Amino acid sequence: MHPWAKIRIGSLMQKVIIATLAGMKRKYILLVLSACLCQYVCSQTPQATVRVPSQTIYLEPTAVRVNGLLGDVLTSSRNGRIKLLPTWNDGELIKMFSNEVKSHHNRMDWYGEHGGKWLYAASFAARQSGDKELESLVVKTADYLVAQQDADGYLGNYGPTVRLTNDQISHRRSWDVWNLSYMTLGLLQVNRYYPNEAYLKAAKSIGELFIKMFGDGSRNIVQYGTRRGLSATVILDPIVELYKVTADPRYLALAETVVKELEAEPDHRLITAGLNNIDMEFVGDGKIYQIIWNLAGIVKLYEVTGNEDYLKAAESVWRNITEFHLNVAGGPWGGVGKHMECFNRKNYWSPYGLVETCSTMSWIQLNKELLRLTGNGQYAQAIERSAYNALLGARFPNGVDWSYHSFTNGTWSVANFNDCCPSSGMLALEELPSMIYSRRGNGIAVNLYTQSEATVSSGKASIHIKPATEYPFDGKVILELRPAKNRQTFPLYLRIPDWATSATIKKVNGEIMNALPQTDGYYVVERMWKASDKVEVEFPMTIRVDQRTEKLDGPQNADEIYNITWLSVSRGPLVYAVNGLIDGRDRERALELNENEVAGSLVPVTPPEGMLGPAYKLSVPGVQPLLLVPYFEAGGMKKGGWRLTWLQTSPNDE
Repeated sequence: MHPWAKIRIGSLMQKVIIATLAGMKRKYILLVLSACLCQYVCSQTPQATVRVPSQTIYLEPTAVRVNGLLGDVLTSSRNGRIKLLPTWNDGELIKMFSNEVKSHHNRMDWYGEHGGKWLYAASFAARQSGDKELESLVVKTADYLVAQQDADGYLGNYGPTVRLTNDQISHRRSWDVWNLSYMTLGLLQVNRYYPNEAYLKAAKSIGELFIKMFGDGSRNIVQYGTRRGLSATVILDPIVELYKVTADPRYLALAETVVKELEAEPDHRLITAGLNNIDMEFVGDGKIYQIIWNLAGIVKLYEVTGNEDYLKAAESVWRNITEFHLNVAGGPWGGVGKHMECFNRKNYWSPYGLVETCSTMSWIQLNKELLRLTGNGQYAQAIERSAYNALLGARFPNGVDWSYHSFTNGTWSVANFNDCCPSSGMLALEELPSMIYSRRGNGIAVNLYTQSEATVSSGKASIHIKPATEYPFDGKVILELRPAKNRQTFPLYLRIPDWATSATIKKVNGEIMNALPQTDGYYVVERMWKASDKVEVEFPMTIRVDQRTEKLDGPQNADEIYNITWLSVSRGPLVYAVNGLIDGRDRERALELNENEVAGSLVPVTPPEGMLGPAYKLSVPGVQPLLLVPYFEAGGMKKGGWRLTWLQTSPNDE
């Protein structure tokens, strides 16, 4: 049978094509038929079997608009770093992929990650904003990069003497696989929003190179990256994404090979560590960014295999990080007395721990995947905490600059433009809009509260949802719902923040309902919705005071060497910090503070000029009044500004 005979076209489409062909000259008929065949073939692109369906489905970029605080931050980043990066320093971060530059490059560096990170973030930003200038820049840059790909599929920035295909050298200090992983993800993201066979082909060609290098197990992937190999095993993420797009079983086989080789190394057993509640300090060298990115790949592998151990391990590691390795701002911290970007021991705590912005990005991405596959609101809660505090607390107002490392008690510092963290911060911001709302079963979920609006289609329901709110500065949210049809019945899932212990939801009839989180962290309002319906939600933003202890135990169960208590303040989703040094000169001092009295001692004051959040004055004996503002503003968001989140009380000298 001729291939054309297998194509089934709807009767209306048949009539349109027949009428069109009848009125056309013969020489154009072949073009029309070719276009129809192309459309048919594209519609038949194989899709991988997904063993675990998404419990919540994020929105397409064009379906949501973000306003308010997050909207302003996104706009600033898009008009700043995103539009600047391809031309910065005469296009250095993109031109490094050209044959004339990379052929002479003999250093094993990580700068090649910028190209893929930028494609990933910028393609979403262009699609979501509808910015035609940015869209043109995305397509132009993607076209340029694809044109630099070598015949063997290599699309990195390393010269032949140092790239992964050279078997005559050691690759233990290499970032080549890492850079190629980001390039693959970037190309797949561009192809998703601006489909072009050249982009997909380029991504698949990198995948073919990965299969050639590592598919048969003759080369151990752990030997091809820094951080004891964890910088190479991150190919789990792009490999699974390639499998999902192509349904090519070789990608799935490669992913399982990577896991096998990862687990074969005694110090690298990430899955085993998770299943056995081993602290993350002891996986590899404890490098935070690499561990979390590997976890994101493992979660995606769970989606396509259904292997429950992958999810169990990831959830166990998530609990380990949440309980022992997150600072109060929601950033994965470490670096006190060891490498600046590695986990400290789980029972150790310090107010001077630091957070790499790259780690915050990977933490948000991991939680986004866990939320998608489980529907558990605890992951949205983790994203909210990190986004409003750690992430925004690392960005500068110009939309270009970011901090490499952020401190709860420390100074604002500016990373170099071509450091890794500014691109990670830029990318993390772009992860947020699509998951503010989501489809959940035949209903709609509100995962993040912010000024925004979206059109959500779920089952037979299509509804426009728009909250009136000043969140995260105020806890009142009025959700206006406008169904496409006047009366539609579906559930509305409202996430209840874990700090909102006395949340209330006022239904459209004015009935007050006390709402506490269900097991998955959402309160469900199910009814027949009309165009005039509004749901009022109130999250009382009371002041919370957290207490932590910094201590050092003596050897052989001897008495403590020291024991110091520290206090921090939060309000709603926002962590607060003192705006500067104590008395303008001291980074710490033993203050006469009582945990039970701090909340009642805070007095609302007018925020300093240029700051957004509610501000408070705290009077403490012996020092000038302390001004507390939201963490992301404390220190003035300027280089050298001091942020004091943890306040020291009198040492325990008993």
